[in-house]
Amino acid sequence: MNIAAIKDWVFNVGGIFIMWIVLHYIAANLYAKYCAEYSLFGLIKSIFIAEAPHCMAMRWMIYHGGAAIHTMWVSIGIWFTGKLFSKFIKEKEE
Repeated sequence: MNIAAIKDWVFNVGGIFIMWIVLHYIAANLYAKYCAEYSLFGLIKSIFIAEAPHCMAMRWMIYHGGAAIHTMWVSIGIWFTGKLFSKFIKEKEE
């Protein structure tokens, strides 16, 4: 088993997870600031600006970033559950 390859794989997967978290956080905050201001003027302006390319891109990033984060948490949970069950199965077989 090549430890360097495993380390690289863990950092790559962890880096993707962190990247989605950061992108989701930044897009959500920028969207609130530039596309959905918290004021009466912001409400009126949002009617026109909601379909602007930068607002659509941020909505895409918010939605898909949240979905990616959810999928990664589910994957981590399934991986831990698999490890836990395989440990119990091995103990039961012994």
